[in-house]
Amino acid sequence: MTQANAVTAYFDGLCPICVSEMSHYAIAAPDLVRLHDCNGEIPEDIDREAALASLHVRLPDGRVVNGWLAFIAIWDRMPGRHWRWLAALTRPAPLRVPLNQIYLWLAPLRPRKTCHDGACKAD
Repeated sequence: MTQANAVTAYFDGLCPICVSEMSHYAIAAPDLVRLHDCNGEIPEDIDREAALASLHVRLPDGRVVNGWLAFIAIWDRMPGRHWRWLAALTRPAPLRVPLNQIYLWLAPLRPRKTCHDGACKAD
């Protein structure tokens, strides 16, 4: 894959789990997975609250997908066959839809750091 196939992942940089997972993807595929913390400046077409509630990914054609489709978009670009198998296995609606619902149910339960006067601590 080339940089023309790169995606941008809009994620919650105050979530230690999110940071760890997104960093893994960006390190493994630095030319194909770009990271953007939604706690800072974001493009006008990205809703901050929605992007903090679930992963959003801008595809190479400019469209934005979220939830489980966002993970699939990243996995499609990861090196190693197992990632593409995971994407292909979970792409069909009979699996994707319930997995997305589970993800959306669990996402609000994730830990987040809270920042006051520039100092952050885990919730």
